[in-house]
Amino acid sequence: MSKTVLVAGKNSGDADRFSEGFVSLSRQIVETEAVVFPDEKPVRKTIAERKAELAAFEEEKTVQAQSGICTFEWNKASALSARNLVLQAENFFGSLDEAVLYFDEEFYASQAEKMDASEISRTCDELILGFQYLAVEVLSRFEKKYTDRPFALTFILKEGPNVLDVLRSPGIKNGTVSVASPLVAAAASAFASFAENIAALYGDEPYVNIVLVRGDSSMEEARKDDVLSRWLGGFLDSLDELKSKLTARKSTAWIKPGSKKAGGGFSLFRK
Repeated sequence: MSKTVLVAGKNSGDADRFSEGFVSLSRQIVETEAVVFPDEKPVRKTIAERKAELAAFEEEKTVQAQSGICTFEWNKASALSARNLVLQAENFFGSLDEAVLYFDEEFYASQAEKMDASEISRTCDELILGFQYLAVEVLSRFEKKYTDRPFALTFILKEGPNVLDVLRSPGIKNGTVSVASPLVAAAASAFASFAENIAALYGDEPYVNIVLVRGDSSMEEARKDDVLSRWLGGFLDSLDELKSKLTARKSTAWIKPGSKKAGGGFSLFRK
């Protein structure tokens, strides 16, 4: 039976390469498209206009279902939107077996370079709050749907250089990589701490295997998103072969992209 995986962190389009690696392993993918819903009242539409929009939506989703990749909107600053996203992901393909929360520090560095009040708010909403809302909703759904096998929740932190790294090693600035601002660097640290503590809190629960993955673009398996997701898919599949689920102690250990299958030993990542 095909597994359905929710991939969150990059918008649809930017996430396509990561999704393609999973599709090659016969997984069905739900991607996200970040939106900010306006505060003003929606424009009133006629019945005919609403029917036309619904028909177009249904046609688009039919095409997406055939491709194995669908997309749903996600307002990262909204707890309700996180809940709706999880339910939509499950309902669209009939199940939700895995969720991957992907923090790509170098990618975000190229998207958030300013240092002002509006950027502080946006960074907190998109790079901290959104992941936390979604993780809680995923765990809640996994608990409710649990029967005899654990689901999988993966946190991926793909690290990149930040301004402190540049100060310590000026040569970094001469490269082609984007350098993370203090806001993005702080969000990456928050993501790592949140992931570790979620693993500690939920790691012994029977309904979920929590996997923490940490690497950077110097690692072959982390350099390209499709390679990374193919490795991760194989690793997650190997969890199903274990006689018992991962413990909290094992769940809190970061592993490198390219590590051996679960049960064959972990390659720990040391910061």
